[in-house]
Amino acid sequence: MDPAIFLDRDGTLVPDDERAGNPAAVTLAEGVAPALRRLRDAGFRLVVATNQGGVARGRFTEADVDAYHRRLSDLLDDATALKRTIERFYYCPFHPKGTVPEYAREHPWRKPRPGMLQQAIQDMELDVERSWIIGDSPRDVEAGRAAGLRTVLVSRDRARIADAAPDYSAATLAEAVELVLRHRDDAIVAATAPLARTRRSRTLGKRLRRDRDSERLRRSLTELTEEVRALRLRRSETGAVRVAAMGVQLVAILVAAVAFLNLADFESFMRWAAGAALLQLVTATILLFDRS
Repeated sequence: MDPAIFLDRDGTLVPDDERAGNPAAVTLAEGVAPALRRLRDAGFRLVVATNQGGVARGRFTEADVDAYHRRLSDLLDDATALKRTIERFYYCPFHPKGTVPEYAREHPWRKPRPGMLQQAIQDMELDVERSWIIGDSPRDVEAGRAAGLRTVLVSRDRARIADAAPDYSAATLAEAVELVLRHRDDAIVAATAPLARTRRSRTLGKRLRRDRDSERLRRSLTELTEEVRALRLRRSETGAVRVAAMGVQLVAILVAAVAFLNLADFESFMRWAAGAALLQLVTATILLFDRS
């Protein structure tokens, strides 16, 4: 399985303007050709993944998109002196606010959803853990993250970078490529370490909550047991009300014991513990009634 670089199109490879559906207007963004050549020389397969909601809005057709991509491919091959610099083009023509009925809907391929990337990964049998996405929008980062890719946001906007929270950010595509080549070998570590820390933190948090709750329950059990003993010693002749109180307390102890048996399941533990606490409250109410 080979690693790949997923590339956004508009704003990354070509200028982001209103000519997106016009094949005759295709121009490469500055520094694109040498940057892609470096990636290809490093063994990456290159894939374009782009939202083309203009189809849904009636600005151009899918045939226009295909023609645009053929023209873009030709320009890149000429500039890089390679064949099929971009191995495949994937695009999503759908948009929920479209005016063309057949395209006017949400779609799993539309970024920030990861469907388009996942389809390419499946079609091309790519190595996800060693693959990246480079784009100029937070939706590129979100889609890449959801697909399990490393992410690079091409932007100089600090607020945009903070909002997207990519693995890396770069001012230009050339800088983005430099980051990928520099960190390609530690990409897997960078990806798994935060996840491992998050899982450890969540596990530790659950254990701490269980420990605190179990300690409170132990104290409650001890108090219940001592109160039962005190009741027995207090009177040799026990009235009906106190017998009832003792019975409820014994049930509370049994419910608390069941709670302990469910410590591994936090939600079940809390339900049983709440039941034991409620029974203890009933016991206290009965005893107060007896004293009155």
